[in-house]
Amino acid sequence: MEESDHNEQVSVEIHESDKLLACALRDKLRDESPSLAENCIFKVPWTLRRHNEASYEPKIVSIGPFHRGKNNRLEPMEEIKKWYMHCLLASLPIPPEESLQLFVQGIRELSKRTSNCYGEKIDLSESELVEVMILDGCFLIELFRKDTWLVPRHKDDPIYNTAWMLENFYHDLILLENQIPWFVLECLFNLTVSVHEQEDNFLIKLVLRFFETMMLMTVPGEYKPRGREIKHILDLLRSSLLSSSEDIEHTNTNWELFPSVTDLLTAGVSFKKGIPDDILNIEFSKGVFQIPPIRIRGNSESLFRNLIAYEQCDRHCTDKFTSYAVFLDCLINTSKDADLLVDERIIVPGLSTEDVSILFNGLYNDTLVYNFYYGGLSRKVNKYHRSQWPTWRAILRRDYFNNPWSISSFIAAILILVFTFLQTLFAILSYKNTLPI
Repeated sequence: MEESDHNEQVSVEIHESDKLLACALRDKLRDESPSLAENCIFKVPWTLRRHNEASYEPKIVSIGPFHRGKNNRLEPMEEIKKWYMHCLLASLPIPPEESLQLFVQGIRELSKRTSNCYGEKIDLSESELVEVMILDGCFLIELFRKDTWLVPRHKDDPIYNTAWMLENFYHDLILLENQIPWFVLECLFNLTVSVHEQEDNFLIKLVLRFFETMMLMTVPGEYKPRGREIKHILDLLRSSLLSSSEDIEHTNTNWELFPSVTDLLTAGVSFKKGIPDDILNIEFSKGVFQIPPIRIRGNSESLFRNLIAYEQCDRHCTDKFTSYAVFLDCLINTSKDADLLVDERIIVPGLSTEDVSILFNGLYNDTLVYNFYYGGLSRKVNKYHRSQWPTWRAILRRDYFNNPWSISSFIAAILILVFTFLQTLFAILSYKNTLPI
């Protein structure tokens, strides 16, 4: 009897502990997904970051909450942000206190929407988040205005008086982790707009003008809205790079790699510079590649990697820029491949061709391309490469028609063969005529 009571007591105790654990688990559950449809600013996954961590990390300035207070080297720029905000307030027609109240009121109304833009939880109160958005947003707006001389540059301005600092800004402001929502920038711009800035899409033009020297296109970028809302600065740059390609739907999007420039030249493929205002609009027809020119410089790898990371993280983005990186990686395996594209003015280099080839090799590692934008084109290239006649024709052109002396020698050799054949033929016919009937 005592043993039975003991077993019953143990059973009850285990049951109570299970109930406590179940309650604890219930309290840890979430009532909404940790990933929201509004998410558009993300921390770069380690699988991508590990290939070149410096391409995703700010060097001198933190924008937004992800890198705020995380690194001592970013702290000096916080003082410059405060000075820039003072300059912005001083240029407005109303007292700074009234302007700041309008800023706080406008951004606080957007605070929930702002928080939802970030792909990871932000460890800030609402007031702290509002303060970060106002300080960073005003800094960016004043920076872009100074760039075009809409407001004067102070003689002691360290940003515009120091070449290395401005170059680092081009790097830092395109990082996926270093963004604030576009609607925050737009709100602050509209609260500080002057009579000279009433033109439609003026803020967009200011931003594109600022990044003009580091863009991949060889002509000024243009943004075409198409009813689509801008999410942040990196998103704006991506849209301007995609240009008209954003509306084109390609079939045969399965991944198929193709040979490099050197191998294609051996097969008789030629390369020509395409239209420069749409870098993704690559065409291949009858053995001729038409590729729009692309400008490569020091910050190009960071731009490429952050655009690819953005497409990999945002469910609303297509794989078009990642597909472009795959395409370039196929074409360029060695510095010789890059040299040939430079000769055709398809690549406008700010780096050595060795560095250009290294940049593109493995640029898309650990990415997933659902729809390869150049699937149909790669099939056409491979079909042409597998055929024999283009290869023979290319060998003839290279070995026998590459200069006037070679052409002359080849024609002379053909004539000698013809004359020899005719001489032999006449000799045979003459011999037959001398035979008795």
